[in-house]
Amino acid sequence: MPLAVAVVRIDFLVAAVIIELILGGGSSLEVPQAGTSSGGMLCKVYPSPGAARSVWGLQGHSCNMEQHSAAASRDEKDALCCNYVHMDRENCKSIFDLVRTGELRDIEALVENVGSEILSSRDQWGYTPAHWAALDGNVNVMRYLVERSAPVDLPCLGTQGPRPIHWACRKGHVAVVQVLLQAGVAVNAADFKGLTPLMTACMFGKAATAAYLLGMTALNHLTDINGDTALHWAAYKGHPELIRLLMYSGVDLQKPDNFGSTPLHLACLSGNVNCVKMLCEKSKIELDPRDKNGKTPLMLAKSHRHHDVVQVLQAEYKRRARCVPPVNEIWGLLFGGAGDSKGPLLLFVGSVLLWGYPMYLLRCIPITWNVLRGSHYCFIYWNLVMWISWIVANRRDPGCVPLNTDSYHRAIRQIPYYDKWKQRNIVLSRLCHTCRCLRPLRAKHCRICNRCVQYFDHHCPFIYNCVGLRNRMWFFMFVVSIAINCSYTIYFACYCIALEGWEMMYILGLIEALVFSGLGWVLTCTSVLHAAMNLTTNEMFNYKRYPYLRDKRGRYHNPFSRGPLLNLMEFFLCSANVNKEEDFLDEEAI
Repeated sequence: MPLAVAVVRIDFLVAAVIIELILGGGSSLEVPQAGTSSGGMLCKVYPSPGAARSVWGLQGHSCNMEQHSAAASRDEKDALCCNYVHMDRENCKSIFDLVRTGELRDIEALVENVGSEILSSRDQWGYTPAHWAALDGNVNVMRYLVERSAPVDLPCLGTQGPRPIHWACRKGHVAVVQVLLQAGVAVNAADFKGLTPLMTACMFGKAATAAYLLGMTALNHLTDINGDTALHWAAYKGHPELIRLLMYSGVDLQKPDNFGSTPLHLACLSGNVNCVKMLCEKSKIELDPRDKNGKTPLMLAKSHRHHDVVQVLQAEYKRRARCVPPVNEIWGLLFGGAGDSKGPLLLFVGSVLLWGYPMYLLRCIPITWNVLRGSHYCFIYWNLVMWISWIVANRRDPGCVPLNTDSYHRAIRQIPYYDKWKQRNIVLSRLCHTCRCLRPLRAKHCRICNRCVQYFDHHCPFIYNCVGLRNRMWFFMFVVSIAINCSYTIYFACYCIALEGWEMMYILGLIEALVFSGLGWVLTCTSVLHAAMNLTTNEMFNYKRYPYLRDKRGRYHNPFSRGPLLNLMEFFLCSANVNKEEDFLDEEAI
């Protein structure tokens, strides 16, 4: 008798492993460590490059699938109909064959003959009909199961314990996920390993499914039994589009798991160059965190011989270690970088109020007022224009897209049908899960203001606000007035030097005026150039990233330009409707 039980257990274990291989694997695999105690301590198992089946093992716990099966069978004995005692084996086998083929009429006929209890049965591997319907993505069969009150949220009887929603997320069947959520399945339902549907979708690179789950209030900070979030899985599996999606949903980019590994560790471990670039360049995260083994991401990349990843990390190390930033970072400082700093704003206000105006009132006016009275009147006028435009540009809404819009929720509900929609990827790229809105065509999410801004130009630190549709004219007046005022300052300084000689105060004032004058005229000229081309600063520097700025052959093409004259008239005289959605979303489609 013990021999027969052992044979049954071995057959059951082999069958369960075969099912896991059919599903594609990809989840955590429990690996018993030889010579360890049963204390339950967690240890990281690093696979070889390209081995995507498993990353972690659970030390001290064997892969004992038959124990889970026996325990679950005892607990659910009354709920299991296909226990090979109360029901005919052939009827049980046929229900799973029919579910896999998707023949709804045959399923209905079998249920009428045998009874609806057959829909609650399990096959020899512990899976329900709902599991196979979710795996095949058969929406009609899943709806039928829901209508007949069949169990659609039971875990299987293996060590992983996935539910039907996990299987649907593995294969990217968003329509099935929608049916399950409408039937009352929890959007954050976890299997025995703690994996949620969002983690499963990120593990298998299903961006549409992940976007739908986030829109249905799936939590992005939940962790599995190893402390790994959805971002950890996306980084390890090499899905940069999912990393970008999670970044905009507000996930913690540097959260370590139970082994001290951050998403950057896992991206370097598996050699995903695009993921490494996105994590270290776009988000400015720490490059050398250490896990519990004392390893940094660079060490992991070197030990696994990912030379391209090593080059990316070393280049990023050198770039951050430079004393003088490169030209593109200086330009980013002028136009607003990724840091939330008030330094440029304080520099501008302090230099004008604490240095420029005292010098003008105490040294310049007494010796030049009677001679250059007209120039002084013009200088005072442009100073008033400068402060008024600065206040308006700083305080005015730059054109923020409304939060929690109806179009966002309509687009989320439409995701299950995007397989039949040609603009699927375009619309998915416009979903902002932070603002919960569907961004207009030329809008962008500002990480400093944490809002999506229509006609996003840049975030200017000198006004401490974004430059967008509603305040771009006032920003232009601000930079023009700065350029003119600094030009007058140079004129006054030269006149004073001509009268009183090369005094230190005049020299310092002249140098300051030259710097701000050059900056002001550069900003003025670039603003006019962008307005004449009907482009924003963001589009000018990132035009390769936006498909709407390329033609069918992949060459640059600006569909918004109507000629320099009309473009300038639109910039200075016209203002588009911020709440207009028809230009980027077909209402009838959603």
